[in-house]
Amino acid sequence: MQAAREAGIGEMVTLTAGARIDDGPSGPVEITGRVFSITDGDPDAGPQAVIAVGGLHLIITTRRKPFHHLDDFRMLGLDPEAADIVVVKIGYLEPELYDLAADWTLALTPGGVDQDLLRLGHHNLASGVYPFDTAGNPPLTAHVSRREETSAC
Repeated sequence: MQAAREAGIGEMVTLTAGARIDDGPSGPVEITGRVFSITDGDPDAGPQAVIAVGGLHLIITTRRKPFHHLDDFRMLGLDPEAADIVVVKIGYLEPELYDLAADWTLALTPGGVDQDLLRLGHHNLASGVYPFDTAGNPPLTAHVSRREETSAC
């Protein structure tokens, strides 16, 4: 973050990002790009910078913060509704992001919040724990549905 601030908006910068909490399996990455914006006003994320690399805009936060709302992007000078692709590092789409998406894909990636349960290597589980035991008695099924919006009473 300090490197982006020192370089200034519109200037090129090289910085290291990621892996401060969980440095495996890939570790941090080095990013070289143009400083698009710097914002200090988010109480959860702390100072944030957006680095433009080619056609991408990478959001770098000082502290962990999930991006659940369109305003999370807008406060950084980004317009998620005009973007061809928006990638968020959360395990599900919050309603505003779900409504924004023409389609979506969940990428099960290794790391601190890995949701690929079979990759986690759990052992010594009781029988019938899905998805480790798919035989199940009765047969196990999954039901996927979208949350219905409810109005406040």
